Amino acid sequence: MFEKSGNTRIWLNLTMLFAFIAVMLIVGKLVIARAVDDVIEANAERKAGAWASYLAKSVPELQDLIRSGVPSAEQTAVIDKAVQVADVFRFKLFDEEARVVLISDELDRPLEAGAKTDHNGNALTVLTTGNPVIDLQDGRQKDNRPDLYVEAYVPIVSAAGQPIGVVEVYLDQTPVAALFERNYLYLVGALGLVVLASFGVPFVAYVLKMRQQVRTGEKVRLLSSRDQLTGLHNRATFFHKVKDALEAGDLDLGKAAVIFIDLDKFKTINDTFGHKAGDEFLRHVGNAISRSLTPDDLAGRLGGDEFIIISGKRDMPAVERLIEDLREAVSEPVRVDGIALTGHLSIGVHFDPAPGLDLKERMHKADIALYQAKLMGRNTWVRFTPDLEAKIARRQFVEECIVAGFPQNRFEVHYQPLIEQTTLKVVGFEALLRLSDGDGNYIPPAEFVPIAEEAGEIAAIGAWVLEQATRSAVTWPDHLFVSVNLSARQFEEGTLVACVKACLERSGLAPERLELEVTENMLIEQEDKIIHQLNALNTLGVSLAMDDFGTGYSSLGYLWKYKFNKLKVDRSFVSSLTGTDSKSRHVLDTIISLGHRLDMTVTIEGIETEAQVEALNSLSCDHFQGFYYGVPMPAQELAPFISNTIETASRKGGAHKLRLAEKPEGPARDAG
Repeated sequence: MFEKSGNTRIWLNLTMLFAFIAVMLIVGKLVIARAVDDVIEANAERKAGAWASYLAKSVPELQDLIRSGVPSAEQTAVIDKAVQVADVFRFKLFDEEARVVLISDELDRPLEAGAKTDHNGNALTVLTTGNPVIDLQDGRQKDNRPDLYVEAYVPIVSAAGQPIGVVEVYLDQTPVAALFERNYLYLVGALGLVVLASFGVPFVAYVLKMRQQVRTGEKVRLLSSRDQLTGLHNRATFFHKVKDALEAGDLDLGKAAVIFIDLDKFKTINDTFGHKAGDEFLRHVGNAISRSLTPDDLAGRLGGDEFIIISGKRDMPAVERLIEDLREAVSEPVRVDGIALTGHLSIGVHFDPAPGLDLKERMHKADIALYQAKLMGRNTWVRFTPDLEAKIARRQFVEECIVAGFPQNRFEVHYQPLIEQTTLKVVGFEALLRLSDGDGNYIPPAEFVPIAEEAGEIAAIGAWVLEQATRSAVTWPDHLFVSVNLSARQFEEGTLVACVKACLERSGLAPERLELEVTENMLIEQEDKIIHQLNALNTLGVSLAMDDFGTGYSSLGYLWKYKFNKLKVDRSFVSSLTGTDSKSRHVLDTIISLGHRLDMTVTIEGIETEAQVEALNSLSCDHFQGFYYGVPMPAQELAPFISNTIETASRKGGAHKLRLAEKPEGPARDAG
């Protein structure tokens, strides 16, 4: 009994084991079959989507075909080729109303009655939801169908991303099913867990492989089209997107704003805080741009710290709001390793409905506007105007002339005489820089000097002027001095005193015969940098003159604080002397008296007429300077000028008149 009971238990256990295995196999088969179906459907969906994109790009005038349903010979050839691609063996084409317009294997036969009026339910679902509909079919009982196939309804999308129809793609999935059937038969011949394990490994491997392929493809696409730091389109993708939008009619340049963006002093952030901080700030800017975009905008990083936005459907007030929002967002501090970084943007905008301008021309004009924004001190934005192009072109021409100044000997030093009021004798000359444009004309110093300062060239130019002036002055009679203007940039480098000392030593000119002119504004803006250098120049023995007195804040403290030897009164006082208002005369008389009380020599600049001379003769000024007494002249003309005896002409109203030279016309009239 016990033996029978034991045998029964063994058989029962075996039966239960086999039953368990059978149940596991059945369940496994069902689960696997469902999983296989899912994989087949996912695979079919991916292939159908890719094939639909291929069809949209390959068939010429596809939208016209969808509307008419009658293919041309060229379209028929493409259709015949398309049904041989991948696993596709047939397709149907539906219009935007989900009505069938074409069947690939019935091109030579008319559609069935009602085909063009009936709405296909699956196609309508795709058009409504935008999601594909996948239907797995058993074709073993059907004519001209593979054993297993998929009917995949997928949308056809235009280049602008809008659905223009639906294609029902028939995909042969028999090979895929056969692959899984072979794997399953092999697993059935194995024992329970081995079967399950053996079946699971290839299945899981297949699924993982498929997922990895999709992820890899997405990653490659992303890496090739996006800037890795900012997430914006890279340069190549940006222009490709613009080209597609133009061709599709989704972008009208005549209604679009082209916006160039540049980070102010980004190099300083990189150099000071490192590339990690620089990269983080670029991400900050990229995020600010991304948050500001609408579906009608395109943005990209052109490289470095340069960005571009093309806003397709904003008017100018909306563009202005976009720019101000960007500037505000970017100005928010960014913290990197405990350091708060702040930055600003310079922006150039071109927004012009003028026809005939292509993208390249509009970008060029936006770049010109950006250049002007930088010239205005950065942290601002400028809209392009036609006059701006001429202005920037002129500036670039002047910059080129400055660069060519030394190699092509375009720089010259001219000298304007200073006259003693009481004796009308020449007491010295002011050295004035000139720059030739290469065609025999001179560029006004008021135009090229600021540009040379911004370009960082003025220190070298100033040192050259000092060298030329001291070499010329040493050849003059000993009682004559030379006066040289200084630029604020010459003080910034801290080498001015050494430069002056070296020029004096090389030329042999006595320090007291050299006069250096400094403006009021220079003292106001850079007092800390200048004070020690001015004291050192005083110790060196050169004379210091405050130039253009009366144009700045006229701080009297500067006159005694820096021990100036001379006061040069700005020409604006002289030009108002001959008017009916006597206030300017009283102010000028007060300035002259103040200068004398501080033991300073006083020079009046800008004297051009006899009437001005007559008005000034009643004031106790020391030196006169202006075109009335002499125009700036090259060094080679000074010898005969100095040797000539200054003739005193007949007096008219008590004024002494010197006929030294004719007043120049045009841009050369900038000094004296």
